Amino acid sequence: MMPLQMQIKHSVLAANNQVLTVEYLSKKYNVSAEYIVALAEKNKDLAVANEVVMVKREKALTAAFAGAGVVLLFGIVVLLPGLVG
Repeated sequence: MMPLQMQIKHSVLAANNQVLTVEYLSKKYNVSAEYIVALAEKNKDLAVANEVVMVKREKALTAAFAGAGVVLLFGIVVLLPGLVG
């Protein structure tokens, strides 16, 4: 059986919009709302705001910045010398 912290993470990830209320999770797992908040705050992939547990979006931003960096580097190395010379 998975630890409760991982079950919470999987439940939030499986939700349609990746957001679940603390009340819903506490009823689902038969634990107090404070315990759900504590477990969610321990998990680096989850965030708690206004009695809602949600998935952090930092990974998507990191990938977007990396992609933009690659495009910029390509432009500098390949396109800029062709335009200047």
